[in-house]
Amino acid sequence: MNIDSIRKEISEKLQTTSSHIDVYNVSEPYKNILESCINSNPKNISAYCLLAMVMEGMNQDDERTATLEKYYEENRDTFSNDEYAMWATCNAYFIFDDYGYVESKDNYKAYKFLEEAVKRKSSFYQTYYALGWYYFENKLFEKASEMFQTAYSISKNKKYLYCQASSLLKSSKHKDGLEILESIYTYPFIEEELELNFEIALTLGFTLALMDETGRASEVAEILLNTNTDKFYNANADWPLTDFLYTLGNFEYIINYYDENKYSEDASWRGQYFYSLKMLGKEKEAHLKLKSLIKEYEESIHEEENNTSYGTEDADWETDEDRIEYIVETKEMLESINKCYNDVFKHNIKPTRDPYYDIIYECYYIGCPRHYID
Repeated sequence: MNIDSIRKEISEKLQTTSSHIDVYNVSEPYKNILESCINSNPKNISAYCLLAMVMEGMNQDDERTATLEKYYEENRDTFSNDEYAMWATCNAYFIFDDYGYVESKDNYKAYKFLEEAVKRKSSFYQTYYALGWYYFENKLFEKASEMFQTAYSISKNKKYLYCQASSLLKSSKHKDGLEILESIYTYPFIEEELELNFEIALTLGFTLALMDETGRASEVAEILLNTNTDKFYNANADWPLTDFLYTLGNFEYIINYYDENKYSEDASWRGQYFYSLKMLGKEKEAHLKLKSLIKEYEESIHEEENNTSYGTEDADWETDEDRIEYIVETKEMLESINKCYNDVFKHNIKPTRDPYYDIIYECYYIGCPRHYID
């Protein structure tokens, strides 16, 4: 059985798993199979990378790392460029998974692996996507844009053009970013790409609104409001939509949304909420909401200031320090509520929100049986 067949077989079985135990049970039999393949052909990089991912499914993190290190030590003098690129990309995936993408001494090796793979002109779009992700997280947006463009040129998948557009917008190249968004925006949305098409439209609409093209932005907003997002993997798709609609001046939507989801009680939303009430002439309602929140927080502060129970099995706090920290944070929150209200109603300040520009996040492990088969 060749490696592609093994990968496909694992992938099909993983589709029915629902727990870590299930994944382990699916993965375990293939460990010996892949080790036998490697013994027969020690240069088979696909076998090594698939074995490492099988070990990941078995929670064998140390063995997973050792497997890829073993391949490097045994084959580094005879690597082809693509063999190196596959090894580097898959190894970087595990390193970044352990240490994150913000630059640090722990993940510097992964960055250098990917950089070298790019120098060797990797034929895998995953290499460029992974390095683009790293650059994006470290605010090197123009470099990220270049990597995502290369990922697209290899894969022809427009999600990487979306990542490129987001990178350009983050680097304030709004015209260039908008041009890319226009080129990949489609409506009616394709069902198989509904979530991606929604994100493209949302980013396009928000950018148009920020550039004062409110007519076209409003057309996009109407489409988005009539799109069902309940089944989206990204359950927070409605947050950036709400920011977009606030920018457009759809204040009724803002009030209803925050009330229904209780976000009006969250610090990050209060300014928009009070401003929306003001713009609709609902000053009395805003004042009542302010009084309600103040009462709620003051009662909570008073209760905890007189709470001497901590450290017991049924207590809210493990230590008295935790209780005191909560009181301090709640008082700060109360000050924040008053400030938000006063900024809007006494100082005529319109709260602003930074535009939501982000990339698509997905697995880039080459040949990962959990996500796709190349």
